[in-house]
Amino acid sequence: MFRTGLLLGLLLVVISATAGFLYWKLRKSESQRIQLTEEKLELEAEIQSLNEKIKAMEAEINRKDLELAEKSKKVDELSRELAQARMRLRKYEEQGKISAREAEEMRFKLEQMSYYIQEYQGRISKLQEENAQLRARAAELEKQIQQKELQTQQVIQEKERLEIKVKAASYLKATDFRFALVRDNGKEDWDTDFRARRLHRLKICFTVLENEIAEPGERTAYLVISDPNGKVVTNFGKATEGSGYFTVMDTEQPFSAKVTFNYQKARQEVCSLYEKAPDHEWVKGTYQVAVFCEGIEIGRGRFELR
Repeated sequence: MFRTGLLLGLLLVVISATAGFLYWKLRKSESQRIQLTEEKLELEAEIQSLNEKIKAMEAEINRKDLELAEKSKKVDELSRELAQARMRLRKYEEQGKISAREAEEMRFKLEQMSYYIQEYQGRISKLQEENAQLRARAAELEKQIQQKELQTQQVIQEKERLEIKVKAASYLKATDFRFALVRDNGKEDWDTDFRARRLHRLKICFTVLENEIAEPGERTAYLVISDPNGKVVTNFGKATEGSGYFTVMDTEQPFSAKVTFNYQKARQEVCSLYEKAPDHEWVKGTYQVAVFCEGIEIGRGRFELR
């Protein structure tokens, strides 16, 4: 007796520790999901900021391009005028049509023009250098945007993966199935092995386990009873609480019975009653009972008919 109690105690400790660890992992996943959502928003804001910077740079580059084009055109015109003026000065000097003083004044003006042309050329070189730097910076920002967009996609994928993980963890779990033959007087004979000719009403109970991740509220559980040949046992003729159809993986599937219960994050037993159709004959053998809730199977039990 002492050893049995000790073993049970150790088993309870292991179960509690395991449940605690799983709960901690689920909470950690939820925290990571929230963190990834915030990171995604931050990355999107950074991308928006970088795009605005690139637009501003493109506008500046376009402005400088126009300025460069204007200044280059002006330099070309001045260079042509300067070359023509020098040619005329030499011609006038050779033909004696201009005095030495006038020639000196003319040369002075031509030197001034040459100076201005050099200033323009210096400004053009500087603009070209600034444009090259702006284009390099814009290319760098484009690369940063591509990296940020890649990071955003990775964050989105990781967030979706965690959402699926958290969603999967939030599903309920059904276990500890119990079955009872319900007599006409309401008496319940609990067993897992029944005589087929005596079974007209079958009570099916199962335990929904505690789940801290699942949201509290009303749930509907659909019970699918399958005979030894895999055929779903139904009673569509019953006026209330009879059989019907529900959706699993976008597919309509018949159910034998259903039950609505109020889940409050605590372990609870849920029961449903299946009443055999008058024209139905039970097939002897092993029957499977699958319970579906929120579109997935949450548990399975079985009973025998002889």
